[in-house]
Amino acid sequence: MKFLGLALAAALLAFPLASAEKAHAIPVSGNVTEGGPNFPNPDSNGLVIDHALNDFSNGTGSPVLDLTGDTHIFGTVRHLNSTKHKDGWTMNFGATLYNVMFSWMPFSDQVGFDGNFNYGTAGPLTSFGFDGSGSQWIGVFSGTWKFQVDPIAGVIAPTEDGYWTVKATVVPLPAGGLLLLTALGGMALYRSRRKA
Repeated sequence: MKFLGLALAAALLAFPLASAEKAHAIPVSGNVTEGGPNFPNPDSNGLVIDHALNDFSNGTGSPVLDLTGDTHIFGTVRHLNSTKHKDGWTMNFGATLYNVMFSWMPFSDQVGFDGNFNYGTAGPLTSFGFDGSGSQWIGVFSGTWKFQVDPIAGVIAPTEDGYWTVKATVVPLPAGGLLLLTALGGMALYRSRRKA
């Protein structure tokens, strides 16, 4: 009984810490714009924007986005030799699985757009180089991940403006999985009634 009391006290002490850490997170789903240079991203033209956010930071700690469903983030970034801007953010996918796709293209009057797309959970981030315009499937994610669009890693200078889009879509639970969960729930209900 003492152990249960200690566990309950520890949980109550940890709860405010977890809540404080999540307090700065922004719950998002739908279409999200990042307000960088040459706003808006043309991929977002004609769409209803559910969340309009400020320009993302150079690091990956702000903003923190808690995904609550399919989310498309439309951003812009400018790399000048003098300013060296990047766009970084963190996404919390929770326990839900999401497919993540990254797309990029240069601003209309630019020679090109290149750099690295970085992502990871901690430590050195995984990178892949991008150039020109295109799309790349990044993977299936759950939990908390850091992301960064880094045009500084490219070779185009002195000015480089580009648009980027990250699409995170929920991986559907197969029908068989849903049927299995329903069957297990039915068996548990039957068992609990049988004991009563």
